[in-house]
This record gives sequence, structure tokens and C-alpha cells, in this order.
Amino acid sequence: MKKVLSVVVSVLFVASANVVGGRTLVLGQESPVAIVKPVVNESGWKIPGLEESQITSPRKMLQKGYGPSSVPLYVTVFRPTQQFITTIPLYRLKNDQSLIIVERKVVIDSIIKCDVDGRAFVYILQCTIILEEPGGRTGYSGQFGVHYSDRDGDGKFESFQEGPPVVTPDLQIPAWVLKNP
Repeated sequence: MKKVLSVVVSVLFVASANVVGGRTLVLGQESPVAIVKPVVNESGWKIPGLEESQITSPRKMLQKGYGPSSVPLYVTVFRPTQQFITTIPLYRLKNDQSLIIVERKVVIDSIIKCDVDGRAFVYILQCTIILEEPGGRTGYSGQFGVHYSDRDGDGKFESFQEGPPVVTPDLQIPAWVLKNP
């Protein structure tokens, strides 16, 4: 996929959209819309809800099968101390040139920090979608995940992308984490 920075983009703000599994969405007769993976903010993303959270499950090593077998992978689970509602931007690319930012109002259910030898490389947010009807009625929809990753070991979590709301066996561990400290 072309880098977003290398294309001329027009930014459209959309209140909601249907998210379908896979990389491409087709809304009606419109052109396909691709999920942008990852979205990079060189100065780093602020991880929503992390400052307002406390540890609910202390650091523990995951069983073999998560990441390279030669590397022990640890997780720590956080949960906001109060219900934490925020808006998560989701990035789409239409016709390989128009950037569409879909905003989702969510409640952060929990945050999973993954590390190897104390070097945190990703935070996984478990988010539940909040639906609001024009009459003021509010409900909840499905759960999804967003991942904030440190690509180069500088302590900034500059990479953002949608992903599963849990740690999966195919979790990608950056090369800097696999090197000896």
C-alpha cells in the first residue's frame, strides 16, 4: 500500500461507518475503502485511558506460542478506575488518495501492555462501541481493539492501528525488542 504521506489527501470527517472484517470496505455502490495500517504519528500517540487506569492483573508471562518461542512475552492488564469514554479515530483510504477519518465513540474496557524483558512495545485497548440515537437513547455494540506500538524503542508509541482486542499468537514483536538490551 502506498504511504499516506506520499499521496495528496482530502480529509473527510464521517460520524460513523460499517466496519467489516478484512482490509476493504464497500459502502453501497461507492468505491472500496481500505483500512490504513498503520497510521504513524512520529511524535507519539497519547494512549487513551492509560493515565486514568490501574493494574488489575499483574505482569505475567504468556504461554509459548505468542511471538517467537525463544522470547518470553509478558502482559500487564490495566482498567480505568471509572468508566472512560473517548473518541477513537479510525483511518480509511478511499481510491488510494482520499483519507477518511471515521470517529468511533467508545468506552475503554481494559488496556493490555505487552513487554519483553521489561521493554514495552505495544498497548492493546479493548473498546466497546457506544451507539447514540437521535432521541437520546444510548446502547453498546461490539468490541474491537486498537494497538499503539513503539516501532523503534524510543519510548514513543508512534504506530496506531486496528487489531484484535486481545493478545493473539500472531502478535508482531518489533526487531528492537528482540535484540539484547
